[in-house]
Amino acid sequence: MDAFTMVIVACISGEATCTAARISEQGFTTVQACEARIDDIARAMTVEFGKRPEFKGRQVTYDVSCMDREQLWHKLGVTQAET
Repeated sequence: MDAFTMVIVACISGEATCTAARISEQGFTTVQACEARIDDIARAMTVEFGKRPEFKGRQVTYDVSCMDREQLWHKLGVTQAET
């Protein structure tokens, strides 16, 4: 079975750019296994953002996806890749 890749994007209101993390693990053999890590990672990112005084009172939004290789390639616009 194909491994899944987790993509998490965190955007802070008022910031011009967002923070992104991509995690691919062989342990993510199901969407459920991938999604199980989302809360831990989002929580850790939120704690780190909370330590920065310039972010105090700002809203953080997260966009999270768990995709297999084919879905990731499609999202990135890859039509052909060597593996």
